[in-house]
Amino acid sequence: MTSTNKLALCIGMIISFISVSVYAQSTGPELNHCAVEGISFDYPSDYSVTDESSPEVQQFLITRKGSSVQLTIFVPLRLVTRSTYPVAVEAITQPMVKKVAMTLGKGQNSPERSSFQTEIGAKQAEGVRLRSTDGGKKTAEVIWLRWSLRLVELVFVKSDADESVGAQLWQTVSSSLRVEAPVVGVMETGAPPTEGTKIESGVLNGRALSLGRPAYPPIARAAHASGTVTVQVLIDEQGNVIAAHAVDGHPLLQAAAVGAARQARFSPTLLEGDPVKVTGVIKYNFVSR
Repeated sequence: MTSTNKLALCIGMIISFISVSVYAQSTGPELNHCAVEGISFDYPSDYSVTDESSPEVQQFLITRKGSSVQLTIFVPLRLVTRSTYPVAVEAITQPMVKKVAMTLGKGQNSPERSSFQTEIGAKQAEGVRLRSTDGGKKTAEVIWLRWSLRLVELVFVKSDADESVGAQLWQTVSSSLRVEAPVVGVMETGAPPTEGTKIESGVLNGRALSLGRPAYPPIARAAHASGTVTVQVLIDEQGNVIAAHAVDGHPLLQAAAVGAARQARFSPTLLEGDPVKVTGVIKYNFVSR
């Protein structure tokens, strides 16, 4: 084989490889993304999401027109610690299993029931699979886990005829679901509240590992502006300030105070061993000279 033929063969193989790669990438389903108040997930674009949330629970219903497949994400807003998790499962999850069983059996025949474990994201979850016995060939799965101090439940219903499309929906949602850590207030004592305690935003100055000192703005000095500026901050699970805004104080001093607050660093805050986001205030005193 001549060098020219070898070169042509190599170019042809490269073009074929690129064509195959592009084709493989284009066969995946187009995805949409849903993100609402700390809950986020992807889902195939041929499905729709209905937000059925209430003041007590976040709830999202995912359906596809003309299909029996239905996936509900159910996340009560009340915080659930390690010690209260069994109580929450008994009070919330078990009634859900009974409700789904009655719906699946249409109040006549009890569905077959089996327990299983699965993964939601990188987390282990418990589940109950309910199988209709009246010839309807329908399956429902109730799956639950504790995630970021929340009880997370998923109810997945499908008929045998929609097994393949249902598997695609489940894989997409279960692998992309994220539940963010809750935001709690820090008490004036400097400690996070325990579950069920009234949350109040306290002063965080004494809890900071490092608290930047704001520069006195020249325009504020020239105007003899002084006094206390209060900055509301949001601190993430690692102790970094991720949001800050002034809530009172002289307008000429607020930008400097906010800039300093963004540089503050704190120890991570744990609520019964679980990392949480923290909200509170930092106060800066400016003295005119």
